[in-house]
Amino acid sequence: MGIPLKLRAFSLLALAASLALPAAGIAVAAPVGAPPMLLPAGDATTAGVSDWIVGAHRGADTAAIAARFNAREIPGLPAFTVARAEARQLARSLAAADLLTWAEPNIRAQRQSAFEAQLGRWARVAVVPADFAWPAPGSVAVAVLDDRVDSSVSDLDQQTTYLNSGTVEDAHGTMVASTISAVVGRGPIVGVFPGTPILSFGLSSFSCAEIARGIYLAVAAGARVINMSLGTEDDCFAMYAAIQFAYSKGVLSVAAAGNEFEKGNPTEYPAAFPHVISVAATDSRGMVSQFSNSNVAVDVVAPGVNVPVNVPLRFDKDDGRVDGVTTADGTSFSSPITAGAAAWIAAARPNLEVGQIADLLKKGASDIQPKGYDNDTGFGLINIPASLALAAPAIDPQEPNDSISLVNGTIIKPRPTLLWSGASAASLFAKIDQIKDPLDIYRIQIPARSRARISLEPKFGGVDLAVYTSSTKTASGSRYRVAVSKRSGSAVERVVVKSSANSARSYYVVVSDNDAKLLNAEYTLRVGR
Repeated sequence: MGIPLKLRAFSLLALAASLALPAAGIAVAAPVGAPPMLLPAGDATTAGVSDWIVGAHRGADTAAIAARFNAREIPGLPAFTVARAEARQLARSLAAADLLTWAEPNIRAQRQSAFEAQLGRWARVAVVPADFAWPAPGSVAVAVLDDRVDSSVSDLDQQTTYLNSGTVEDAHGTMVASTISAVVGRGPIVGVFPGTPILSFGLSSFSCAEIARGIYLAVAAGARVINMSLGTEDDCFAMYAAIQFAYSKGVLSVAAAGNEFEKGNPTEYPAAFPHVISVAATDSRGMVSQFSNSNVAVDVVAPGVNVPVNVPLRFDKDDGRVDGVTTADGTSFSSPITAGAAAWIAAARPNLEVGQIADLLKKGASDIQPKGYDNDTGFGLINIPASLALAAPAIDPQEPNDSISLVNGTIIKPRPTLLWSGASAASLFAKIDQIKDPLDIYRIQIPARSRARISLEPKFGGVDLAVYTSSTKTASGSRYRVAVSKRSGSAVERVVVKSSANSARSYYVVVSDNDAKLLNAEYTLRVGR
């Protein structure tokens, strides 16, 4: 694409998980989804963070302890925000009662946009022909977690609902929403899916906890898609947990890949989290933008240069015309264009599950040189007609199940159903991806004094198999591992797990991708006596 790759190695959620309560400046690499345990310290790493997030098991005892420290619950998550000065003592009190699950700084994200000044209408027709009929709006809502959408903008006022109170502090949220839903006939801007309902959650601090709260409220309000045109270089477990909760409820998260390619090309979250569609930016020539971040988390691209948008009149100062429209640059606008496309697919094919919508966006994308997947453009430029024409992809069962904390009830309740409990043999077909679906973890129950035979047959790509006892907190290491099979290539993996206990025991079956050259793998897992 003419832009040299300068990738930074990264690990998702590289945080420590120790009840020793280490300082925030000391982080140890951990598996994806392992809850962090980082608390305030005297170093400069988190000196500017004024409040903290502390996770805990739900219950009356937890609520009583949190109240003693004036901690505020994050809706939908078993976690609280608390003043920095109180965080360490709150964590100690919860740990003493065996209730503490994680702790981390309440970091801040930033908007992913930069403003320009030439009006054009190229962006929408780049992903869908102008005469291609869209479904009737109303059935699929898109949540916009951003600055509050301005109700004075006629293109958006009738289809926008507000999830929280507040004032419009910046034009960014309105601009983002207009690329999704601006209606025909009320102004010069037309969104990707005109008139589709917008659920506006106004962010004031852009903090991790505030974003997590917005995700929960969006799910509760019936959103089918969530757009986050924001990002931070610091991964945040509370935001990750909220996104996985949303995915478990059938809600797809779409996020901007970031605009810092020429400033070190950092990895941005939430775009790089599992089960998030990460969107980079192209210009009107179909070339990836000079600012758009490049990494293996990028899924697709969408227009992000000179994108026409609505702007509230009081913020309309950049292009010399106070007319309520302007153009803007940034993956901030590539992301909502993609979110609008996801909403369109969901409205046209309402029986699809969330993972199938994500798969159709990627499988239907128009490839951009170089051929095949690449870190600049992912699978290519989103193409709504092509995605709609594809057959429904296979369902990936029991997602999200990428970490023990997602499967054991720490984040999502109730826990997924047992894959096998000792009766007739069970089997399933599933997929994994090194970045966006890095592990698949399933719960099985072996009857008293019995054994389970487990096989893992790759269909595409190489996979490894491991089994852990229910005592484990992470799907790594050997302490709680009772069986493992890591054969090279596409060989079938097989293990036998014997239980000598006098009652049924639960185990975790862990499937991982063993081929570093592939982004995804498909397999059949079978469990029987």
